[in-house]
Amino acid sequence: MKQIQREVAFAELMPLIEDSFHQGLTVTLPITGNSMWPLFSHKRDCVVLSACDPYSLKRGDVPLYRRDNGQFVLHRIVRVDEDTYTLTGDAQWQLEVGLPKKNVLAVMTGFVRKGKEVNCRHFGYRVYVALWMCLRPLRPMMVRVRRKLRSILKNKK
Repeated sequence: MKQIQREVAFAELMPLIEDSFHQGLTVTLPITGNSMWPLFSHKRDCVVLSACDPYSLKRGDVPLYRRDNGQFVLHRIVRVDEDTYTLTGDAQWQLEVGLPKKNVLAVMTGFVRKGKEVNCRHFGYRVYVALWMCLRPLRPMMVRVRRKLRSILKNKK
């Protein structure tokens, strides 16, 4: 049977995703964008999402949330305040401050890379999170080095 692929706006999928959560199911979606590099690569990896209590997340969790402009984002929590979260992508150093907790729609409970699912409770993933959170102040330099290396390698071809 011929497989047909169709791109759909995320907002169109939300009713189906929310219905899945109400049934106690998880949802697996492809990653688009590079803000969570090096953990995720654009269209290479998928994220496993589960329903959550938006007020119970902690530092290091990766929620799916909706910005006030309607954009859906998947970034890591770097600080928890009483009514808000501060978040950033793993490849970013700018902070998104003051996200209302009520804007959280789901939380990442795992991811799929090369057909293998990794749970967020996996020891290796937890070590990655701890290290990456500590390295956050060095991210600007790390991103510049990565860009320079990619440029050098591209010019050699």
